[in-house]
Parts: sequence; C-alpha cells; structure tokens
Amino acid sequence: MDSKTVAATHLLECLDRRDFHARLASLGLAMVAIPLGATSARAEADMTYFTWAGYEIPELHPSYIQKYGSSPDTAFFADEEEAFAKLMGGYTADVVHPCSTSVSRWYDAGLIKPMDPSRLTHWNELIPALRDIPGNTIDGQPIFLPNDWGSHSVAYRTDRIDPVRADELGWRLLQDPALAGKIGMWDSLEAAVAYAAIILGIKDTTAVTDTQIAAMKEVLSEQKELLRTYWTSETDAESMLASGELEACYLWSAPVYRLQEQGLPVAYMNDPAGGIISWVCGLVMSSRGGGDEQAAYDFINAWNSPEAGKYLVEVYGYGHANRLTYEIVDPAILEAMGLAGDIESYLANSTPYRSWEPSLLVKYVEMFDEVKTGM
Repeated sequence: MDSKTVAATHLLECLDRRDFHARLASLGLAMVAIPLGATSARAEADMTYFTWAGYEIPELHPSYIQKYGSSPDTAFFADEEEAFAKLMGGYTADVVHPCSTSVSRWYDAGLIKPMDPSRLTHWNELIPALRDIPGNTIDGQPIFLPNDWGSHSVAYRTDRIDPVRADELGWRLLQDPALAGKIGMWDSLEAAVAYAAIILGIKDTTAVTDTQIAAMKEVLSEQKELLRTYWTSETDAESMLASGELEACYLWSAPVYRLQEQGLPVAYMNDPAGGIISWVCGLVMSSRGGGDEQAAYDFINAWNSPEAGKYLVEVYGYGHANRLTYEIVDPAILEAMGLAGDIESYLANSTPYRSWEPSLLVKYVEMFDEVKTGM
C-alpha cells in the first residue's frame, strides 16, 4: 500500500463527511479506486454511479466487483444541489447517492423511481429506524435505500463543565444560562429545527402544527440570547472549543476526536437525554438512467451488504444501515464510537433530519430567519 493510501486510511478514521471529501482530494485520491486484488474480466454491464468523491472504492461494493470484475462507471458531485442541478439539466446516471433530506424533492421533480423490494437482497436486514423514515417509500415501494449515517450531538469542555451536570442536562446544556456567551450553534436550518424538536419532545418534524413551530421559535430565540456564535465552519467550532472561547457546542464526533488526540479536555455526548440527531444518506435509482437495471440492483445490494458496512464503519467511521454489519465489526471500534449497545434502539431514539414539503420548508425558513434577526 503506498504512502498516500496509508495517509488516507488514517484520515478516514476521524474525519466528518465534509472534511473527508476535501482531504481525499488534497491527497490526490478523490478519483482513485483502491484495488481489492485480482478480479475476473468485467462482465457486460452498462451502469453509471453518481456520488460523493470517496464513495466509489471497491471495498464499498465488494459483491458487485465479484460479479462484474470492476466498479461501474462513476461520476462525482460536490454536494446535493450540484447533483440536483446536473440531473435536472439532463445528465444521466443509474444510481445516485443523496441524503434523505433530498428524497422528496428529487422524487417530485421526476428524477428518481421506486424500486422493487423483492430485488433488494438486504431490504429486511436494514435498521427499521432508517429504512422506515417517512418519505422513503411510495405505496410500499422504496425510493431511497439508506446506507451511511452519523450523529450530531453536544460537545463540551470537561475542565469547564462538570460532566455529571452535562449528562443531566443533555441537549439543554446548549441553552444553559450559566454558559451565556460560551455556547456555539451550527448555522443550519436542519440542525436548528432538529435541536428545537428534541427540546420540545417532537420526534417527527414533518408533521407539526403552527403552534409547535411557534414553540420551536421560542426555544431557538431563548438559545440565541446565550450564544457566542452561530458557526458555519467546522474548523472554527473546533478551534473555539480548543481555545476555550466555546465551552459547549452543537457538533459531530470527528472534531472532538481530533481535539482529544491533542490532549484537550473535550467530550462528546454519544447518547444525550433525548437522543442524538441523526443524518442518513443512501442510494436512489434514477428514472432517467439508461443502463443495465440488473447491474444497478446488484450495485445497490453490494453497498447494503454487511461486508461493505464493515469497511464503512471501521475505516470511514460512519454507521451502516444494515443491522448485521455490527455483528462483524471490531467490537473495540463500536465501543469507541458509542455503538456497542442496541443500534436499533439507539437510532429509534434519535431525531433524524427530514425532507420537508415545500410549504412546511417555507414556514421553517421564515421561523429561523426571524430567530436570527430578532423579530
């Protein structure tokens, strides 16, 4: 294994989703497939995969490699808005890798089509809390197959905040008056809505009343008065935690692990009161693809396999949607990630990012804008 690949493997163990793609590119590996070893000549298959850089490597679809001899033709997007624009503009792909918050919009735009669950080898092995997210199926047919997922939670300085008190407060640590001017919140509509929903005990942010939205606004307005900043860059959040400028912050685990490696007293709540906030990305089948449909199903099934999941968890540091994956992952890694317990209950207790209907999205946008402008 060359030095670039070794370096990439080390980075993959601790990077968040956004940093991961940027750093792969900086290493010159964004378009490089890591070989699995000898393979047979490629079978006749014509299929295109449209994804984030770094998610094309053979280890994430091993059974497809075994059948067809090599990975499918692959193209890359930087974010889902770029992917949406290219697909709307006529670009053709057979399998695409968005996140769950895009699914309804893409389906309504006619970009994706339902899949036949009888052709999905691992359908019944998927964690229900991910598989059954509202909007993932249409009339009983899946339009989105979850693959990779992760958590957002509370990070805090253990030398400034008593861990016992932090555990008691959970998410409410991010609106503790005792920390006024020392709290950081991600400047993200999805994060703000999910956070307010946890505080209010709302599990499904796709089905809320105007009264509940008003209550969310009140929660977020109270929090705003205590914030040091709405941060937009993970690097900024990490550096402010490192300096002590922030003592508690909405964050994900990778920056915390990096700070801990530096010997800084920072902790991450793996299972706060009210549960984590979760995101999930996965695969959809394009309604405009002209490739081999069986190859597309084979590729989706390969990605959903426990073998692909083991690599995803152990090397990339993300969760995988197949519950059988966790039976073959290194237990020490699961323990370090806070996933050594009941994965299904852990996720069932989470508040996932949702795909909102346009009319509800407008209400949320207006609400959060009013919070930030003090209206």
